Amino acid sequence: MHQLDSPRSLTRGNSARWRALAAALAAAMLVSACGLLSDDETDATTTTAADGEMMSDTASETGTGTVVTAAPPTTAADTMAEDDPSGANVTLESKLSTAGLGPVQIGHSLEDARTAAGALMIAVPGGTDACRYFTVQNGPAGVRFLAVNAEIVRVDIDSGPITTISGYGIGSTRSEIIEAFGDRIEDGPGLSAIQYVPVDAPDVDKRVVWEVDEAGAVISLRAGRLPHIESRVACTG
Repeated sequence: MHQLDSPRSLTRGNSARWRALAAALAAAMLVSACGLLSDDETDATTTTAADGEMMSDTASETGTGTVVTAAPPTTAADTMAEDDPSGANVTLESKLSTAGLGPVQIGHSLEDARTAAGALMIAVPGGTDACRYFTVQNGPAGVRFLAVNAEIVRVDIDSGPITTISGYGIGSTRSEIIEAFGDRIEDGPGLSAIQYVPVDAPDVDKRVVWEVDEAGAVISLRAGRLPHIESRVACTG
């Protein structure tokens, strides 16, 4: 005769089934959670790696571990700013001689002149590539450099306080200069000028010229190499 289960045995059976069901649900939830955790970890790892590569590339270029944005492309204005300091090496204190003006020498190429001046050489309107005046960016007013075939051959001082090494410039007099240099001073070139004529071998083809007015006062001066020094204004032919 089949014996029915007692209430206590039914209760134990139901409890076992609930425990098994709860265990299955817990396992399913754990698997799902592990999947989500795995995705998050992968994403986090990828992001960290990308950030690390950016940091590494930047550090190798800057020498630091700080992430910085890339520098913009260099423009002509940037180049000018780099070559155009607030004060050029040619100043009002520079002195004129048969060698040139300050650090810019007769015989310099335009590129060498730019390097010596510490600033751009700016072409003056007029002339040609074979004969053209230049000024120094941020240099003193009244100063021009004559370049023939891209070589500095002469310096003109048309205004301002710049003088020769001996101190003779605009406002000096003909008689003062002759007294200072004696027989090294000759008349010319032209009717309104006097010139210093060197005797040392390296400078025999160079001159310092002072233009004077009717009263004998200096109104401009220049230094340079023959024959480019002779004309009062160059690049006119």
